[in-house]
Amino acid sequence: MSSQPITTRITAAEDVAGQIRAYTLEATDGSELPDFSAGAHIDVLLGNDLIRQYSLCSDPAERHHYRIAVLHEPDGRGGSDYMHRQLKAGDELKIHGPRNHFELDMSGDNYLLLAGGIGITPIMLMALQLQAAGKPFTLHYLCRTPEQAAFRHWLEETFGSAVEFHYSYGDAAKRLDLRALFSLQNQPTRVYTCGSEGLLQAILDAAESLPDIEVNFERFSAAPVADDAVSEAFEIEIASSGETLQVGEAQTILEVLQDAGHEIETMCKEGLCGSCEVDLLEGEADHRDSVLNDAEKAEQNVLMVCCSRARTPRLKLDL
Repeated sequence: MSSQPITTRITAAEDVAGQIRAYTLEATDGSELPDFSAGAHIDVLLGNDLIRQYSLCSDPAERHHYRIAVLHEPDGRGGSDYMHRQLKAGDELKIHGPRNHFELDMSGDNYLLLAGGIGITPIMLMALQLQAAGKPFTLHYLCRTPEQAAFRHWLEETFGSAVEFHYSYGDAAKRLDLRALFSLQNQPTRVYTCGSEGLLQAILDAAESLPDIEVNFERFSAAPVADDAVSEAFEIEIASSGETLQVGEAQTILEVLQDAGHEIETMCKEGLCGSCEVDLLEGEADHRDSVLNDAEKAEQNVLMVCCSRARTPRLKLDL
């Protein structure tokens, strides 16, 4: 069930902001890379079981290369540290092709794009797509300092007055007033945002009482589990065979399926990438992923087996 990885070569590695390095990747055989749209990410295979997801930030029309940008987090989980310390131009890198769970809906009439730090990578392509379509938008880029704003000069040259930079310099009083920004919108507005969990929560809080503000987002890390969430044991049924498996309180569905010999594609194991999505035929899942939106979760048609659990005693999976 695993997709075949693509072997690429790093043709450029350049610092684009403080602690942020952009990598340009080309297929080693010279072929065009799979197409993608704004909001898509690729899985980067770093060896030693390190697989990380990075948003694409190159022009989708330029199929001969991909570009990603990586924030160096020395105290993180190891992926960014490996890339910054070990990888350079000329090195080969295996990737899995693009997936997109952060698609830009072009049916709106007004857009606000909000990026925090490295979260600019999917957002800048959305701005490019909106600009090409003649859609009204403003891109707000929130950073601590100008030196931490990746692609700053390109953004200024490409979008002009449609991009606004907000630098806090570590002072909470200098942060963008989200409530005021949303209140200024005089028509239904689609908000697309990518950034830290703190920024996302501030945006959701500011928009909560404003029905004309629709927030669409992508997370950097796994969604926080609700304080009242309970991890109880439950059963899963395999539709093709009728096999029934027990999922213990401390187990994931993915672990149980793999232990039983089922091949499930998985990359992040955190509910971020969507690679382990499985169709749900019966039962109600307790969705704990950051891929599905609220409407999709309510439909109860699919679930991410790496992190989701059950609200009913049994789930029937289309496997």
